Formats: sequence, C-alpha cells, structure tokens
Amino acid sequence: MDLKAGDVYECPEGHNAKIVWISENEKTIAVKCPYEHFSKVEKVAIQTKSRLPYRNHPTEERKIFTKDMVFLIRI
Repeated sequence: MDLKAGDVYECPEGHNAKIVWISENEKTIAVKCPYEHFSKVEKVAIQTKSRLPYRNHPTEERKIFTKDMVFLIRI
C-alpha cells in the first residue's frame, strides 16, 4: 500500500479521516478524524437546592465527546 500524509483513510468508527503521520517502517499510521467521538463520562452535580449534605448531592452523568481525535492504526 502506498500511503502519504494527507491521504484519506478510514478511522476505526468508519468515518473518512486524514493521515497525519506515518511511521518509518510504514506499519503504523496516525489519522485525524473531524467527526465527534465518545471520550469519557463525567459526573456533574445537579444545580438545584437540596436538603442533602454536601457529599450526598444527587449527580448525573454527562457524556463528553471529542472532535478531531487522532487514532494510531497498525496496517
């Protein structure tokens, strides 16, 4: 396979991504995907007044997504 930086390659989730780095032995590439990808789950305190003590505030989970994520892919 003849790959160059700037070519289009598929990211692990199936989106079209851009190759930004190729290893010297050409067995690993890094692709930068412009779409949003799931990154982590963050616990956030609900902002309403509660009678519960400070440590027992009800919380909700919020999913955090990241744009322009870079993936390392072995060829």
